[in-house]
Amino acid sequence: MNNIFRRAGAQTWSVRFHIPRDRRSDVGEAYGTKGGHKADVVRTLSTTDRREAMGRRPKALEKIRSEIDAKLQAIGLAPLDGGWEPDWAFTWDDEEKAVAGGLEARRELVMASDREDEAEEFPVVDSDGRIRTTTMRTSPRDRKESQLRDLIAEQLGDLRDAGKPVGPYYDRFVAVAFGEEMPLGPLLDRWEQERDRSVSKASRAMDKAALNHFASYLAEHDSQWQGSSITDPMKHLRAKGLERLEPRVLGGFTEWLLDSAGLTAKTVGSRVSPLKMFWDWCIRKHIISGPNPWDGATRGLKQQAARQGNGKPKRREFSEDELLALLQADPDAGKRWAWGQVIRDLMPLALLTGARENELCSLTVDKVVQLSGAELLGIAVLEEDAKTASSIRRVPLHPLVRPIIERRLAAAIATGEPDAPLFPECKPGGPAEKRGYYFSKRFTEFRRDVLGAGSDGLVTFHSFRKCFGTFMRRAAVAGVSECQLSVAQKLMGHKPQTITETAYMEADMPWKVYEAAILGMVDKGMPGSLVAKLG
Repeated sequence: MNNIFRRAGAQTWSVRFHIPRDRRSDVGEAYGTKGGHKADVVRTLSTTDRREAMGRRPKALEKIRSEIDAKLQAIGLAPLDGGWEPDWAFTWDDEEKAVAGGLEARRELVMASDREDEAEEFPVVDSDGRIRTTTMRTSPRDRKESQLRDLIAEQLGDLRDAGKPVGPYYDRFVAVAFGEEMPLGPLLDRWEQERDRSVSKASRAMDKAALNHFASYLAEHDSQWQGSSITDPMKHLRAKGLERLEPRVLGGFTEWLLDSAGLTAKTVGSRVSPLKMFWDWCIRKHIISGPNPWDGATRGLKQQAARQGNGKPKRREFSEDELLALLQADPDAGKRWAWGQVIRDLMPLALLTGARENELCSLTVDKVVQLSGAELLGIAVLEEDAKTASSIRRVPLHPLVRPIIERRLAAAIATGEPDAPLFPECKPGGPAEKRGYYFSKRFTEFRRDVLGAGSDGLVTFHSFRKCFGTFMRRAAVAGVSECQLSVAQKLMGHKPQTITETAYMEADMPWKVYEAAILGMVDKGMPGSLVAKLG
């Protein structure tokens, strides 16, 4: 696809300019051809030397283009390129622009048809050094690539003639344009779109955290190597070629997270996991070949996490005295905020349902359930708020907390919205837009005020859930058969622990069993002082 050839029987080289298919009738009209159609323009290069012909080719092609454009404009038609200036082809001094330009060029090439529709003559050098011509069929994509290479060659020649540097990112542009390298930016966009359709907002927040750390690591690494500071790590990451990320560089990421970023071993694992999934996706899409360079990257982190956890106090349930202190305290004391009532309402609900913090904060009108013939109201945890598939469940409400739900439900229904929140004070927040995000911070303030800062790391709102499990077990020991472990697991949204339960037993138990478990837990498992306080 050099556009040069020798006419049959001729010694001198000629150049052929291919006219785009959609403009051949226009050019035929401009040249006044008999058939009103012109597919190409051929001109001699006036040399018998092939190397000299190759050097003359760019100027000859540009001269032919100018000639065609002049004839088109003389009859009132637009030039071949419609006045378009390919600025993207010549931006090599800025990495981001070079990569963006390469992607634009690549898109044009990919969009062009690869179906062979024309025959061209090409020079071929035989083993004995003789030059002959051969015919080869080409496609619009072939010709567009040839034109792009010509444009790049001309720009290089102009820069060298002017004594100017080519630009530090010329190689990046060429590699991206001709499919030798793929920047991470477009790949991450595609992967993130798929992730949005298949995983929770919390998982997507973990993805973003991992990419932010990875971008910071690469920026620090490349800044040291380049000798210049990288001010926008994420922009640098998106422009980075996937093929340019060497395994030895990737291998230093976990070490950097532990040492430079100061993360715990457990958190390091959560930062590496999304990157491993992204590389797996690239392999499945045949963008790169395996193996995945992140395989084994987290090996040993569980042991490190276990060692880091040794000696640290484990989070536990609230003691009876702590529960009484929390339930008796006034959340509004000494504060000017709107969180007092919601704290007062959610503590008893958490204690008597075992529901997670965000599950309760996300309750809406349609998540309050009343089954036909049932003694107790209930709440439903649906897929959008469930931590896992096992967390999707319904939990009966003990009569002690029913007034809270009825009061909240009446206020929500009064808004006229079918999915109005029962706890409108709990606005969505955080990376995953969870309704429990801000409430968690406010409850922590309240808990410290009541139990002191010494309770940090020992008890949280989740400790109400631990109390629920503890009271279930106490009731089961006291003889309430419905409070057995398998029922407690269902109510708390935990995955069954045996194959027998998973594969051979009913997925959901009768509502009356759950009702009996909740009533029995309070009657036989909870201290009387707490029951009296809640009553």
